[in-house]
Amino acid sequence: MRMIKKATLSVLLTLSLGSVALAQFAPPKEGSTLDAVIAVVGKYPIFKSSIDAQVQLYLMQRGTANVSPDTLMALRKQVLESEIDEKLLLAQADADSITVSDQEVDQQLDALIKNYEARFGSEAAVEQAFGKSIAELKASPDLREQTRENLIVERERYKVVPQVTSVSHADVEQFYNLYKDSLPQVGEEVELSTIVKLVSPHADQKAHARQIAQMILDSIRHGADFGEMAKRYSQDASASAGGDLGGFYPRGTFLPAFSEAAFQLKPGEISNVVETSQGFEIIKLIERRGEDIHVAHILIKPEVNAMDEAMTRDSLRMIRDSALHGVDFATLAERYSDDPETRPFGGSLGTILVSELGPDQRDVIDSLQPGQISEPIHIAYSANRVGFQIVKLIRKIPAHAVSLDLDYKQLEAAAIQWKQSQELQKWLASARKKIYVREPNLSAYY
Repeated sequence: MRMIKKATLSVLLTLSLGSVALAQFAPPKEGSTLDAVIAVVGKYPIFKSSIDAQVQLYLMQRGTANVSPDTLMALRKQVLESEIDEKLLLAQADADSITVSDQEVDQQLDALIKNYEARFGSEAAVEQAFGKSIAELKASPDLREQTRENLIVERERYKVVPQVTSVSHADVEQFYNLYKDSLPQVGEEVELSTIVKLVSPHADQKAHARQIAQMILDSIRHGADFGEMAKRYSQDASASAGGDLGGFYPRGTFLPAFSEAAFQLKPGEISNVVETSQGFEIIKLIERRGEDIHVAHILIKPEVNAMDEAMTRDSLRMIRDSALHGVDFATLAERYSDDPETRPFGGSLGTILVSELGPDQRDVIDSLQPGQISEPIHIAYSANRVGFQIVKLIRKIPAHAVSLDLDYKQLEAAAIQWKQSQELQKWLASARKKIYVREPNLSAYY
């Protein structure tokens, strides 16, 4: 079972402020042509066929076949404005020398295809919608280039737009008053708390993994190629790329021990064996740009066995027993939970839409009454860690219209997005004065 995670902004409250929330990219089917350049931003053209493809995908995803001419034209205009905004960020990214690696593109494409599969229901449905096999989609030069541009745009947006991390109560009220009439009803929710215990390998397994990592490092020190050793031995997804993590990353991106070791290296240097929560790692600094680094690594993970899992499950059962006999659940979470996101908040997961829970998670929650605590649940905590989770049901909240009282946390998160969007709009307005933009009269093309 995947972990029941801390609540994030409900999709029901997510607004696309200033533009229509469209799919990342709609690959044109075979035989389509780039028939007209309808706008230019800096050196980047915007093609009519791109606007048409995004509009078509938007309508298809919503099951809408027929819309009025006025609605269709309004949708095209919104798509075009969104495209211009992205090209402005792309043009600025050129000036800032923002790049992404092929590996990052591959990872994003995998995620994109999975997203499409979730939307359309199956691989076959995606292939039918786009007229190409999954393999052909991933290999499509158009899709790869658009995916690369999307990653660059996101990285540039983070660089140039001030990050909004909090808002005042007045900001939340202002947001609510502006958008309350357009916010849809919130579905049934549950308020939950959790305690997580991750499975740790036995000391012998850790010693064995460290020994293997040290042997690999010794081989590299005596002339073995780092990339080849990564491909052969690393247990990270980056192994196929020779351990290359791709792109440049700032401080704070990596685990503390990894970051500390990596930032001490000079280009071309290789670290000693570094122990992190993932396992034992060997790090190579490829390039450094100021406070951003490009690194490769080799990861050796200590194996966990059935006994390790049983001991972790039993320790969580004892914690649950303490809670059932009157010890405060939040105190236990702060003292024993291995989840850094919820531990400082007494294990609180906040309110979560029931519809966002997986079927197995819903079965667990449905079996509880308010105040009750589940038995330990086996979870996949991350790509590299497994563990167990107990969940306490605080309350069930029926479906309702959005309100400041019941949904303040979600509204606060939405207000942060709204303020962030306002900051982006300020930057875009400024960029339009500096970067060449040729905007068309769309009626000339339709």
